[in-house]
Amino acid sequence: MNEHEKVSEIIRLKDEAPLDFDPWRSALLVIDMQRYFISPDYPFAQALEKLVPGATAGYFERVRETVMSNVRRLLEAFRAAERPVVFTGTGSYTEDGRELPQWLKDFDQLGLALLGQRIWPHVDDPSWQIDDSVAPREGELVLHKTSSGPLNSTRLDQTLHNLGVTSLVVAGLTTDVCVTQTARETADRGFRVVVAEDACTTLSEEMHRAALLAFSLAFGRVRSTDEVLALLSAEEKSASVSWS
Repeated sequence: MNEHEKVSEIIRLKDEAPLDFDPWRSALLVIDMQRYFISPDYPFAQALEKLVPGATAGYFERVRETVMSNVRRLLEAFRAAERPVVFTGTGSYTEDGRELPQWLKDFDQLGLALLGQRIWPHVDDPSWQIDDSVAPREGELVLHKTSSGPLNSTRLDQTLHNLGVTSLVVAGLTTDVCVTQTARETADRGFRVVVAEDACTTLSEEMHRAALLAFSLAFGRVRSTDEVLALLSAEEKSASVSWS
């Protein structure tokens, strides 16, 4: 076996251990399913297309054909089970984005140079809103973050602990940035975390797979939406083996 195959074998062996996931104390995190991440009609996609035409075509196809439907399935299941659902969105509180971290400001500068518009929308901009197809219901939390991971710029950690949550399913956009960043941060805070692999995507399949592999080696588990739904509907807690 080559180097990568050996690491993949380690991940496979880890996945043979029973999954420590408590459906009764679980929550769904829906990351950045905002209009500007879901539609090519906003500066996020337009700036990338200006740089390399066609760069976002596969991404938006996967969002439309796979991610949206699987996020909806997860939402339906968690709501039916009366488990918490928390949404996040990325953007700025200020009109000029001056409170954003430097890497997000750099993207804004790119948008201004190429399009004359910032990439990351103000929280009151319609493009910031969670897309209607996966819209939050009344009473579901929507957290505004100014960073890739919500634990750095929202009250998510405290909220989840107050709700008694110990296990998380993470889905949304994009896999290699905000989704796995959220999953890593929450794993570091002691949550058992599962990333729904077909309820997230990013700009290339290779980057998607690499991000999921890195997460699954150390931080948590990667499962399909079907497998997550099976976990949620389990009537009894399964035996668990901890990996730490």
